[in-house]
Amino acid sequence: MTQLGPPATDSDRGDSGGRPAVRGSRLTRRRRVLLGVGIAAALLAIGGLIDASFVKSPQQLAADTAPPPPTVTTATVVSQVLTSSVQMRGVVYPSTQYDVYANAPSSGSSSSAGGSASGGSSSATWSSTTGAVYISKLRVAAGHTITNGEQLAELDGEPLFALTGTVPAWRDLTPGESGPDVTELQQALASLGYYDDGDTPGYFGSATEYAVSLYYEHLGYTPPSSGGVPAADVVFLPSLPATVVAVNGTTGEQPGQPFLELAPRGSLALTGELPPAYAGQVKPGLKVTIYDEVTGLRATGTVTGLGTATTTVPTGTVVDIGSSAGSAGSSSSGSSGSSGSGSSASSGSSGGTPFVPLTVTPSHPLASALNGENVLVTVQTGQTEGPVLTVPVAAIVTTASGTSHVTVLGAHGKQTDVAVTPGIAENGFVQVTPLKPGALAAGDHVVVSG
Repeated sequence: MTQLGPPATDSDRGDSGGRPAVRGSRLTRRRRVLLGVGIAAALLAIGGLIDASFVKSPQQLAADTAPPPPTVTTATVVSQVLTSSVQMRGVVYPSTQYDVYANAPSSGSSSSAGGSASGGSSSATWSSTTGAVYISKLRVAAGHTITNGEQLAELDGEPLFALTGTVPAWRDLTPGESGPDVTELQQALASLGYYDDGDTPGYFGSATEYAVSLYYEHLGYTPPSSGGVPAADVVFLPSLPATVVAVNGTTGEQPGQPFLELAPRGSLALTGELPPAYAGQVKPGLKVTIYDEVTGLRATGTVTGLGTATTTVPTGTVVDIGSSAGSAGSSSSGSSGSSGSGSSASSGSSGGTPFVPLTVTPSHPLASALNGENVLVTVQTGQTEGPVLTVPVAAIVTTASGTSHVTVLGAHGKQTDVAVTPGIAENGFVQVTPLKPGALAAGDHVVVSG
């Protein structure tokens, strides 16, 4: 059976599912509304926080712009021993220096290494005629320590050696001669084990001649034909060992003037250059410390004298040895015919700033490495008798009336002025003695700035 009616349409077919679609659309709109409300609320909250951060009350603004509370810097009161001192520069130099000038050998009294002695008459006195001399060998160098009997060099094939003796070699010492120079030759050879006291002291006899020959052979040279010691071969020094300060010349050349500069061991002297303004604080007997920044060496000593203000740096006494000393223009004042035994006080160099020469006697001989060095000299001008209360210099307050006090920081920041008497100052610290006993103690904190 066929049912008559209008044909079915799409709308008719969708009637059954239309209500669920409408419900889903409404839920979506509600969700969107709720999300928008939440975002708006969050934005309002953030804006409030921002406003709270940048918008402040007048009281808060005043608090934020007010200066920070004042701070107090303090230092601790320390109990220690203080030593006051004066520092200056000082120059180390040989108190006595021997300048050795090379001499030409006398005719007829020469020796040769490993060969026969040249003939000729033996000269009783040293020849004053000096000619060109050349260095054949050098056995020493600057800084070398020489001892009794040591060979220094070879000049024109002849040895030059050092012996202990106070009388300069002013003549050739030959058999038959006598005098104090012969005595010191015998003593020097005896100390070396070559002379056995076979001759009368001071007389050059056969025993002395034999000792001389043994010594020359020990050096590797044929003894002189004269049987003695030519003046050109020997350097008598009052004190040995000695240090070679300088060697002026090299092998194959003529020696300089002087040839050798020698300083007895332990003869280094020190003169401090004390500023005149501090002269009143320094006196003989005060202790001294010495420090060389170059070598790192330290030493101690004692002040033994103060001179008058000058600009001239002292360099000690120079003793010329050798006949060429006179021709070199040295000022030596030896006896007639002497080979340069006289001494001359060197005046040193002249500077522009006046100073008071401070003579320092070392507690022990200064090391040879200090020779010629400019050192730091510290003189201890005062010392406390045991530990005392000390504060930084910046903690001392001195009033217009001349009184002094320190400010002690107590509990809860309380500050109390304590009257004190300042004493010795050293390295930024000053001794303080409270006028009221017990008012200041080690460990207290005092104000140094505020």
